[in-house]
Amino acid sequence: MKNQRGLSLVGFIFLAVIVGFVMFTAFRCVPAWTEYFSLKKVLQATANEFSVDAQGAVIRGSFDRRASIDDLPVKGSDVEIRKDNGRVSLAVAYQRKVPVAGNMSLLFDFEASATGVR
Repeated sequence: MKNQRGLSLVGFIFLAVIVGFVMFTAFRCVPAWTEYFSLKKVLQATANEFSVDAQGAVIRGSFDRRASIDDLPVKGSDVEIRKDNGRVSLAVAYQRKVPVAGNMSLLFDFEASATGVR
């Protein structure tokens, strides 16, 4: 008589719970990553808009207008502006806390930067 091989019902349920939790957690993290990529796009568009002789307040105002459209958590006052080699460079660092279940959450540290093409 041959021994049966394969996955038992208990093993299948255990595996399904683990895969379900991993997928649930991944789906909860997708908005944070989408927000990060939107922020990078806004930073790049803002950096491309201005030359090095633009004032910081004008650059921050333009960033705030673009960021409000995408509902980003970063304000213009959080953006670091550098002007080197004839180009504007913008950088920002922020944290995003993603609740997973109960009192468990994930904390993401994002750093985004962009350099203008002018």
